[in-house]
Amino acid sequence: MATSEWTPSAAELSAELRRALAEEELIAFFQPQVDLRSGRVVAVEALCRWNHPQYGVLMPDRFIQEAERSGYIARLDRLMLEEAARRAVEWHGRGIEVSFAVNVSPTELHPEFADSTLEHLQELHLPPRAVTVEITESPALQESCEEYRTLQTLLEGGVGVAVDDFGAGHTTLESLRRLPLSEIKIDRSLMLDQRPEADSLVAECIGIAHERAAIVVAEGVETDEHLARAVRWGCDRAQGFYFAPALSAEEIEPLLVVA
Repeated sequence: MATSEWTPSAAELSAELRRALAEEELIAFFQPQVDLRSGRVVAVEALCRWNHPQYGVLMPDRFIQEAERSGYIARLDRLMLEEAARRAVEWHGRGIEVSFAVNVSPTELHPEFADSTLEHLQELHLPPRAVTVEITESPALQESCEEYRTLQTLLEGGVGVAVDDFGAGHTTLESLRRLPLSEIKIDRSLMLDQRPEADSLVAECIGIAHERAAIVVAEGVETDEHLARAVRWGCDRAQGFYFAPALSAEEIEPLLVVA
């Protein structure tokens, strides 16, 4: 049966997710980030895929909302972090000095998450700088809140903090000035926007990022024109189908460079 024909109810999808977690069907795929100066893959983003026994590999848009609604997102986030860290240890052991990024739901931004993440990396002897936590900024993320303090703890512990999807959500230029961050990801909607206002917005964003010694990643790079635009903007890295889609760990290894 085709994946498109699977239309489970919320209760059915929740039950399937619970089973999938128990059966280890949720796995990490990796999409490369390319340094625009050297052309080398310097980081990978871990992206969740569901290797369903009947419907094949399912994209996250089929199940992430239900994972959040049913409370499974914490287990899923932790699974992606642990799988990516395990792969990074393996790669580092073979001289592949690549870092990795994982998406973290705002609901997981609490002190216990920061503490357990730093402890886990220490147990693996994996340097915190090899890890970046990607978050989508929300209006609730203020300096007085627990989420903000959790990001600050991670950053002070050496873990990178990336603000994802700049240009598509709640993130403003002002929030880029105050958030604890080490990386900003430019949403693909700005890559597709040909208006001069888009270029001006990105220019201001990159100016703020570089003032803060933060890395800027252009997302959604799919064509020569997109790549040229990312270079013209002054982005540090790029990510998108132009280089590769999200791949299994085995598929992405040939793209990684031994130091």
